[in-house]
Amino acid sequence: MAPGQPLIDDLRARLAAHADAARAGPMQAYMKSSMPFLGIAAPLRRRLQADAVRAHPLQDTATLAATMRRLWREARHREERYAAMELARIGPHAKLIDLALLPVYEEMIVASAWWDICDDISGNALPRLLQLDPQQMKSVLRAWAVGDDLWLRRAAILCQRRLKAGFDAVLLYECILPSIGSGRFADEFFIRKGIGWALRERAYAAPDEVQAFCREYAAQLAPLTRREALRVVLRQSPAASARLRRRP
Repeated sequence: MAPGQPLIDDLRARLAAHADAARAGPMQAYMKSSMPFLGIAAPLRRRLQADAVRAHPLQDTATLAATMRRLWREARHREERYAAMELARIGPHAKLIDLALLPVYEEMIVASAWWDICDDISGNALPRLLQLDPQQMKSVLRAWAVGDDLWLRRAAILCQRRLKAGFDAVLLYECILPSIGSGRFADEFFIRKGIGWALRERAYAAPDEVQAFCREYAAQLAPLTRREALRVVLRQSPAASARLRRRP
């Protein structure tokens, strides 16, 4: 038996035992997923995942990466894919996280090609890797930001949205700029929305910086992006709100 297989088997059994057909269809419809759901709500699913990990903890990063990849590739229900994505942050596995997991996360983002997987990985796994190895990860994110995959671009744009320690504003704008104006994917909803979200989160700490960026690149930013980016600024400053409303 391959290392990690007892964990996979136990996890699948726990998930199957809690399947809820009445919930599965609406969950699949909401997520517009071609892969069916078991119908398990996220809090329960995460408890089941934690129970399986406690029963079968993995001992090293290589085994963790192989187990995540196998569970992901062999998944028959979307909850299995969520479990594969989250496996590295459960209990004792959190101490095993390092850059060896990056190819696994990249495969998940590209293969899923949808916002739920992309946004979870960009908000949880990528910031951790960025803190562990800033130099290597910044190089990766810059490459993703000019690459051919929409979802890797979105992940690069969004990966610092929750960071406090180690936040790099230069990196943020380097990841945004290739996807505005006439840039590739600039017309894609998930890119325009993602840029606005990233800027909105930055505006909590640096509202003047975000407002200045939106002024400088006003002609290249989609209206959706500007609305999202300036939502915090407008709430905090009535004067700024009045000025922006006068702009075309």
